Amino acid sequence: MISASVEKAAERLRKAVPIMVKHGIPVTPVNYALWYTYVSNDDPTLNRRIDDIVATYGTVPFSRAADLFREHVSPDGEHDAALARVKEDLEKMVQGIGQELNATLSGTRDFNTLLDECSRDLRSPPSSGNSFEDVFGTVEKLLQGSTAMHESSARFEQKLKTANAEIRRLRDEMDALRHNAMHDELTGVNNRRAFDTELAQLAQQAARGVPLHLAMLDIDHFKQFNDRFGHQVGDRVLSLVGKQLNDTGKLGVSAYRYGGEEFALAFCGGSADQAVELCENLRMSVERLALKDNRSGERLAHISISIGLASYRIGESTDEFVARADHALYKAKQGGRNRLCRAE
Repeated sequence: MISASVEKAAERLRKAVPIMVKHGIPVTPVNYALWYTYVSNDDPTLNRRIDDIVATYGTVPFSRAADLFREHVSPDGEHDAALARVKEDLEKMVQGIGQELNATLSGTRDFNTLLDECSRDLRSPPSSGNSFEDVFGTVEKLLQGSTAMHESSARFEQKLKTANAEIRRLRDEMDALRHNAMHDELTGVNNRRAFDTELAQLAQQAARGVPLHLAMLDIDHFKQFNDRFGHQVGDRVLSLVGKQLNDTGKLGVSAYRYGGEEFALAFCGGSADQAVELCENLRMSVERLALKDNRSGERLAHISISIGLASYRIGESTDEFVARADHALYKAKQGGRNRLCRAE
């Protein structure tokens, strides 16, 4: 029999997975840990935050899930230890189910053997007192039962294989979790991996009618910072812009470092006009940034950004969506930089 703790873990899993499927949330270790905690109702603040995020995005973006995990599931920063606890619960549950299945399979095989023996016996000449019709009917019933039990056995075996494969997959993901960080250390915003995965996730919700807007940003004349002052100063510029993007971020807005000096902002749930307003406020806040010499305090250069903004069109691919925002960014740079252009 499955222990009480394993039954509890199994019950939470039965509750969590359908909710995750409903909202298009992949079954990753971090997501599983969040929703396992959510259905347990152990942390009302976490539940409220998840509810607010789902109401805004229609799902829980990867970076939001990572933030919630750090703040609620593992606030002490011992992520590996927290995931290990979740992993242990899940493995116990699967082991318990596996034991149940194996016991069922053993019983099924024994019963099949018995059915086969009965079938052979009944195919022998009938004993006195039994009519041929009675014996024949009994044979047919036993043969049908034997066939059904064989088929049931095959289904149970396949379920067991599937469960074992799933637990191995989750274990491998947990072991590799530290290598899949979704934040850019230099700028403090989400990285390119987060952008690729989350944009696909958000586009699925946008296809269901949730408004989605994408801004591609480029630091103007960034190469000149590196050429004139060196790469350390260039890194300071990237860090300053990243901080500004993080300060701009709020529920429904996610910031990413797309590559080099190019960044991206995803707006989910708001109108195009609200996205324009936020981009303009961001552009002006970057324009006010002061890059100074640490020793003299002298202002070294002005920092500015160009922005291209696109709104998601139902049916377009994420590549097409990014390309339209990129084209608008190109127009902003061609038009003199330090400005915002909207995609057609």
